[in-house]
Amino acid sequence: MPKTILVLLAFCFQCSLVRAQTKIIDMHIHSYSDADFGEREPTTDYYGMKGASNAEVHRVETFAAFKKWNIVKAMVSGNPQSVEEWAAKDDDNQVIRGILIFSPDDYGLDSIKFEQMVKDGKIEVFGEIGAYYSGTTLSDPIWQPYLRICERYDVPVAVHTGGGDPGGTYSWSPKARLIKGDPYLIEDVLVKYPKLRIYLMHNGGEEWHEHALRLMAYYPQLYTDIAVMLWVEPNTQRTVTEFLMNAKHAGYLDRVMFGSDQMVWPYAIEKSINFLNSLDFLTAKEKEGIFYDNAARFLKLK
Repeated sequence: MPKTILVLLAFCFQCSLVRAQTKIIDMHIHSYSDADFGEREPTTDYYGMKGASNAEVHRVETFAAFKKWNIVKAMVSGNPQSVEEWAAKDDDNQVIRGILIFSPDDYGLDSIKFEQMVKDGKIEVFGEIGAYYSGTTLSDPIWQPYLRICERYDVPVAVHTGGGDPGGTYSWSPKARLIKGDPYLIEDVLVKYPKLRIYLMHNGGEEWHEHALRLMAYYPQLYTDIAVMLWVEPNTQRTVTEFLMNAKHAGYLDRVMFGSDQMVWPYAIEKSINFLNSLDFLTAKEKEGIFYDNAARFLKLK
């Protein structure tokens, strides 16, 4: 058989393996309503790509990506109205209800209302918690009533780590400071609530990914996602590659979970999947773990 045909067959086989990705759980999806769509995101991403034109187009395109890439579960955080709208239109039971929250009193919440939402199944994951953007950390007293409820009801917690969008401090998040994204600042939470299921979103970001690894070493219950790092710009791709290499070397890959953090750009889901699949130092089994197995274990899926 000619060499060119063999190369072509090998290429097609490799493509089929990528397309045959068994199952994916995306631990970091965002929903919006018309009221807050594009409120925090820039007009274009780093590469000049515009986002979806409105909240409904964004939802439809995101669900299409779920179908294309066999995403069987997605942790969706946004304002409570948008999350419920997504869940209502979710025919395949993919949506895991989260809540995007920056301060404990967002949406008129208090601990009593929060506990009722948990009881009613309106919050299945507490997060994304963007304490960084409000100039607080998860260890601050204002968050403790919510964390106690999460531990009591075994509700997983998802906390933003690392920095935020460049220039955000000058616009919608004036209290945000890079230091607030350091994962070390939530160590008191890990000590105080040892039974709490918690994961670091963005694996500490460009700034603190080594701190994320050290916390994972000290606290074996701690997981992380690699959302946004896989696609948003070249520097995050560089640092998440380094993080994954180090996590593999240290033996912590079984607590690393896939996420896209697609924000208003649904195409980021596909870009994230392709970038992770392109990392040839990861075995097929390790990729399967990141894409599905680790999250399934963390979420206690049957």
